[in-house]
Amino acid sequence: MEQKKSKIEKISDFIEKCPFLNNGKINVDYIKDKPQSYAVNETPANPIVTEFKNGDGSRRQIVFDFAVQAPFSALENLKNSIFCDDFTDWIEEQNNIGNLPDIEGIESIECTGRGTILQTKDTTAIYVIPMRVTYIKEN
Repeated sequence: MEQKKSKIEKISDFIEKCPFLNNGKINVDYIKDKPQSYAVNETPANPIVTEFKNGDGSRRQIVFDFAVQAPFSALENLKNSIFCDDFTDWIEEQNNIGNLPDIEGIESIECTGRGTILQTKDTTAIYVIPMRVTYIKEN
């Protein structure tokens, strides 16, 4: 019997299909301390965007960061910036064609900002791209 997956795991599975990821495996709520590591980290946010007036349900959101541990140097930073642009374009394209994570009632997946450096070490940096999934939950 297949184990039930959380919504954030389903988001992780979806993002793993991005062709720009090296070694494609995405962790949930932690990132490995080595280059080309990826993670989705949920961000505290009110899950309810709007309650439907008729009481039939609500529009909800999952707010999270997509994190990338990448090499850090002047040359690498340019490559990392291009990666962030390519990734956000891929997410936008998937959203536009309706190729979305396997979440019941899903409406969209989107990047809500550009990739920015969260943390640096001597030779690596963690870049984060803020993201959001919206879906309908019926009562």
